[in-house]
Amino acid sequence: MRLLVVAAAVAALLVPAAAPAQAAPGPKVVKVQKGALSPKKVKWLTAKPHMRGVRVVWWSGVEPCTVLTKVTVKETKKTVRITLYEGSVKDAGMCVAMAIKKATYVKLKKPVGKRVILDGAR
Repeated sequence: MRLLVVAAAVAALLVPAAAPAQAAPGPKVVKVQKGALSPKKVKWLTAKPHMRGVRVVWWSGVEPCTVLTKVTVKETKKTVRITLYEGSVKDAGMCVAMAIKKATYVKLKKPVGKRVILDGAR
């Protein structure tokens, strides 16, 4: 019995530890690509103030089938309304149905401060 306990303890020490879990990669940072076909409003997930602008994150499709084609910003004293538009590049070819997280940086005239950030696609 003692031999089994010792053998189990030794075996446990010899088994390699599991590899540490890798952190999920962050969203793919993209910039506006002008001239995309059929632009449509896209709802975003988060918009966080970053320096003198806002970092916006949303779910999207893969490029060139789904690209950020335009960003509009309407600033008032109380709100910042950000609207994202996506379309596809001409001759994009075959498109894979796969969702990826994307992010972009939107510059503002003034820092967000206490203003509320709104999604123009909602």
